[in-house]
Amino acid sequence: MNGSSYLVLRIMASFQRMVVQPPPWVSAPSSACVTQDMVVSEGLRLNQTLPFNLTFSNTIFLFNCSPRLLLTPLNCTPSSLCHRYLESSGSVDKNRALNCAGNPDLNPCCTFVAGGMPSAYKIRLHNSGCKAFRSILRLDPKKPASQWEEGVEIQWASPPEPVCNSKLDCSGASKCLPAGTSGLSRCLCNRGYNWDHVRGTCLGNKHKSKASGLLSLEVSIGVISFISFAAILVLISAIDFSRDQDDVNLAIYVSQAAKNGAIMEVVDRRLIGAEPSGDVLSSVRLFSELAFSCLREKKADRPGMREVVQQLERIVQTVLQCSDL
Repeated sequence: MNGSSYLVLRIMASFQRMVVQPPPWVSAPSSACVTQDMVVSEGLRLNQTLPFNLTFSNTIFLFNCSPRLLLTPLNCTPSSLCHRYLESSGSVDKNRALNCAGNPDLNPCCTFVAGGMPSAYKIRLHNSGCKAFRSILRLDPKKPASQWEEGVEIQWASPPEPVCNSKLDCSGASKCLPAGTSGLSRCLCNRGYNWDHVRGTCLGNKHKSKASGLLSLEVSIGVISFISFAAILVLISAIDFSRDQDDVNLAIYVSQAAKNGAIMEVVDRRLIGAEPSGDVLSSVRLFSELAFSCLREKKADRPGMREVVQQLERIVQTVLQCSDL
C-alpha cells in the first residue's frame, strides 16, 4: 500500500507463499541508514482487506531506531541478533552500519518475529521510530550471518467459492447457498464434490488419485500431530503463577518465545527428541505458525477448520518435499 513496491524473488504456488526482496537503501547520502519504503510509505504495508499477510518465517531487524524503542517488548539489547547482521553479513558498509546502530543507547537496532498481530500486515517505519528494516527467512542463529537468507515471506489465503445471487450464477456441480455469518451466498459444491481453489471449480471425489488419497492420510496424521502439538504445549499450564509475571498466560508466554526466536524452548522434548533433525525443526516452525494464526485477536483474521486442513496439507507437502531433497 501507499506506493512502495518490492521485487518478487520466488513464488511457491502450491504452498501459497511468495518471497519478496527487502527494500533497498536510499542512495543519498550513501551512509544513511534509511530504506526507500520509509520515505515512500513508512514501511511495508499490506492491505488488510486482501488475503495476504506476513508469515512467522520472517525475523525482522529494525535499524536507526529512537531510544524510546528500548522501552518496548522488542529485543533492542546490545546482544540482539541485528548487531550480528550489521557486523558480519557483509551487506552493509561500515559508515551505514554506524548510522544503523552505532550507539545502542542513542540509535538502537531491534529484533522481532513478524506474523503475529499487529505485524501480520505491516512493518512500520517512522521518523520517530525506526527508519530501516531487513528481514531474514527462517533465521538459524547457529549459522554465520553471511549465510542468513534475506527476504520477506508473504502468504495468501485460499480463494473461497464465488459469491452468487441466484442459482444461475453457479455451475451444475454447485448451489447458491448462504455461507457463514457474513450474509453472503456462495456457490457451494454439491455432495460428492469438493472445492478446488487452484482450478476454481468443484471436482468430484471420483477424480481423486491414489496420491491424493495418500495425502489425505498424511493430512489426517497431520491433524493428529497438530492436536498433539497443542496438547503437549498445554502440558505447560495455561495459567501458571510460578512463572515470571509477564509469562503467566500460556498464549502470551509462547508468543513471546516465538518473537524472540526461541519457540523450540517451549516445545516438549519428548515430541522432538534430544537432537531434532532439520525436518522436525521445519515441521515445528510450520505447525507453530498455524497455531499462532489461530490466536489472532480478530475472528476474521483466524482461519476456519477448512483452511486449517488446507494449511496442514501444505505443511505435509513441504516437509515431504524437503525430505526428498
